[in-house]
Amino acid sequence: MSFLSNLRGYRFLFCLIFGIFSASTAKADPIDDANTYAVRIKSSVRNAAFFDKAGTSSGAGFLIDKERGLFLSNAHVSGYGTARLEISFKDEKFQEAEVLYVDVEHDLAILGISKKHIPEKATEAKLDCSDRKLNGVEVAAFGHPEGLSYSASRGIVSQVRVYDGTDWIQTDAAINPGNSGGPLIDLRSGLVVGINAMALKDTEGLNFAVPSKPICKIVDLYKAGTNAQPPLLPFTFGTNEDTEEYLIVAGDRYGDIPKDFKIGDRVTAVNKVPVKSPTEVFTLLRGTDGKATFTLKSGKKERDVNVSYGFEEGYLEKPYILLDGALIAEAYYREMWNIDHMYQIHSVQKGSYADRYGLIGRAIISAVNGEKPKDLSHLKKLLESKDTSLLTLRTWSGRNQYLFDYYEVEYTPREVEMMNAM
Repeated sequence: MSFLSNLRGYRFLFCLIFGIFSASTAKADPIDDANTYAVRIKSSVRNAAFFDKAGTSSGAGFLIDKERGLFLSNAHVSGYGTARLEISFKDEKFQEAEVLYVDVEHDLAILGISKKHIPEKATEAKLDCSDRKLNGVEVAAFGHPEGLSYSASRGIVSQVRVYDGTDWIQTDAAINPGNSGGPLIDLRSGLVVGINAMALKDTEGLNFAVPSKPICKIVDLYKAGTNAQPPLLPFTFGTNEDTEEYLIVAGDRYGDIPKDFKIGDRVTAVNKVPVKSPTEVFTLLRGTDGKATFTLKSGKKERDVNVSYGFEEGYLEKPYILLDGALIAEAYYREMWNIDHMYQIHSVQKGSYADRYGLIGRAIISAVNGEKPKDLSHLKKLLESKDTSLLTLRTWSGRNQYLFDYYEVEYTPREVEMMNAM
């Protein structure tokens, strides 16, 4: 065989290999793949509960379980159970959706739609559940920024950092309104490393996403039918930004600090697993039996202490009262609820009967006709009185020397209805 024939053969082989390689790489484009699992979400909130705001909004989400019809998004996109939600895939109609789980710590929501409304071409996003470092990883924040549907902004991960006591992915990939709830995608592997959440106001390049690792634990627990909520520890953590310490025993939130703890202790491990942030602690303890061993460091000495704890109640399970356009539920600041068990007006519709007669959003109901409500059913009974009720309300004070102000409203309710978010 001549040299020319050999050369032609090699060229043919090279072209064949190059063609196969090109075809395989073309199929693996992470941005193209995102178009098959990312969705648009529309939310409409009439009666806002807990951390919601009334009105309409839009955001992003993505499919994680095609068989069950499960999606991930931000809790601030989905709301806390009182919103009307709709989801649509690219080039598809919007379909009604429901909130199945919300997590305040991670601004996370698991949403669901009927399997029959998921198009055949849809694929599942793959979460990165590993412990690998993300520093310097090239990523794309995928979503619908400012109404520009199914678009991506590229950048890199700076690091996973603790901000406001929670782990966040810091990235310079732009996250704008409409990106919230969408996937943050590793451009090399195609894996979803986080959920786009927010950008700091009046800054450039300071954008944050929820890390995928704690999300993986929550999703696994939810699918298994196990409580995925974080623990209610009998102490709270303080932060020292200078030394980058985030697990300093600093006080109590749900009762007295255990006798074997002291303020200033550093938590270094839970069940012998080293930890560096509150998120790592809570992730380890989700789905456990309510008992754990904490390793505490004081000076140079370490000691192990056994701790018992409960778990947070899911916000979707919390009942509420609709009173003539006002939504009333347990006080949503955890410390406030645990200290005095007061009920709070979470929101009041503008122009409603409740609004006209002086009910104010965020006010605490101290008493009805001089009687403190024992529980929500008792409050409903007090409000259903046929006579005019005297509501004693507590609000944040506008005066420098006081924390609270009190006022009284004469009120004759028209309609009192007790409901659940789910």
